[in-house]
Amino acid sequence: MVEILDQFGFWAAIDILVIAFIIYHALLLIRGTRAAQMLTGILIVVAMFLLSSIVPLTTLNWVMNKFYSSFIIIIIILFQDDIRHVLSRMGKKSFIPGTDTLSSSQILDEITRAAAALANKRIGALVVIERNIILSRYVEVGTLLDARVSKELLLSVFHPSSPIHDGAAIIQRGRISAAGCFLPLTRDENLDANWGTRHRAAIGISQETDAIVVLVSEEGASISLVVEGKVSRKMEPKDLRKSLTDLLAEEKNADDFNQEPRAPGGFFRFFKSRGGNS
Repeated sequence: MVEILDQFGFWAAIDILVIAFIIYHALLLIRGTRAAQMLTGILIVVAMFLLSSIVPLTTLNWVMNKFYSSFIIIIIILFQDDIRHVLSRMGKKSFIPGTDTLSSSQILDEITRAAAALANKRIGALVVIERNIILSRYVEVGTLLDARVSKELLLSVFHPSSPIHDGAAIIQRGRISAAGCFLPLTRDENLDANWGTRHRAAIGISQETDAIVVLVSEEGASISLVVEGKVSRKMEPKDLRKSLTDLLAEEKNADDFNQEPRAPGGFFRFFKSRGGNS
């Protein structure tokens, strides 16, 4: 131990700080992506490789050695979209919220009022609310708005005469980031035969991320709430408002419990940083 301390000098400290800086910012970049969700699985694979090298598990060691040679290529193939997204975020300035931000309670009211009005007019709509997993990859393919959430704007976006009415509107950090966004369709085959692309897109995005989706069906003139692939159908506006409040309150309570910095994203963290009401 003394010999190690004797060899520890100024440049060794700089070396450690540089590596720590790189690892820290790499973790910040992957937070909010699917890569972060699968990090646990990767760590398990690494642990198995180390275990097979320490203890005499011959077969496991042979398998892991064969797997290790292709590990980097497998990672690149599996996470090519996430890697491209992370690299595109490098060097970008952090999002700076505007001064005209509404409170979270007002935003939920606007979403609820818009959903009720759209259902009454039999106009289909998809409103996606970002939580922990960042939805920037879906925002980038839509029409950027960066606008305040309001009933009137949502009605305009989803009006049949609007060129972006077929896509989804995505709400990030308390603002409508984009509209006309294309979402991944679910691969679940055990769905209601009457559900079309809009339902499949709502279920798909809720399965791939932790987003909350408010869906308005033009055929049934009804409102649905989609979370984690589960659809709550034919909701009354007051029930929708309560469900949104409860779901987002769970996120806020989890953040307060963890008490650790997280990447930008999440509905209530934005207002907490602004000192707004929740």
